[in-house]
Amino acid sequence: MKVFLQLFLFSILIIISFFFYKKYFMKQEIVKEINVEKNIIKNVPVEKKNVITNLQYNVKLKNDGTYEIKSTSSEILYEEGLEIVFMEDVIATFTDNLNRKIIIRSDKANFNSATYDTKFIDNIKIIYENHKITSDRIDFNFKENNILIFKNVIYTGLNQEIYTDNIKINLITKNVQLYMNNQNEKVKITSN
Repeated sequence: MKVFLQLFLFSILIIISFFFYKKYFMKQEIVKEINVEKNIIKNVPVEKKNVITNLQYNVKLKNDGTYEIKSTSSEILYEEGLEIVFMEDVIATFTDNLNRKIIIRSDKANFNSATYDTKFIDNIKIIYENHKITSDRIDFNFKENNILIFKNVIYTGLNQEIYTDNIKINLITKNVQLYMNNQNEKVKITSN
C-alpha cells in the first residue's frame, strides 16, 4: 500500500508540474483572422473650404503701387496647392506710385492669392478720376501688368460715351486700347 500511495503522489506531482509549466512557461500564439475591406479612390482632389465674412487682401506691388481687395463674403478653396478665393460684393482699389486710384466694384470676383490675378464678374463699375466704365467681366493680370475689361463695356466721361467690346489698360504705362472683337465693327462714340 505504501508503494501505491507513493505512485499516486508522484503522479499528482507530475500532473501539477505539467499544468504549472503549461500556464507559466509555455508560449501561446494567438492567431486572429481580420478581414479588411479597402475602398481606394484614385485621383480625387482633396478640397478644403472656408467661408469668411469681410475678407481683405492688401498687396504691395513692385512699382510702389498697392492693390487692395475686399469682400463681404468669401469662400476659400485650396486646389492643387493654390489658394483661390471666391468673393461676393467686392470692392478693389489699385493705387499707383503717383497715388492715382482705380476703384472697382463687382458682384463677384475670383482672386488667386499666389499671383494676385483677379477675375471680376457681373455688374462691374470702374471709377478712375472723372471716368466711369461699366462691364460684365474684368481680368487683372499682374504678370503682364494689364487690366482687360470686356463684355458689354460702356465708358462714360469727358462729355462722351464709348461703346466697345474690349478695353485694355497697361498698369505701368497707363496706355489704353479700345477695340472690337470683330475687326469689321467700329467702336461707337456719342457726345453729350
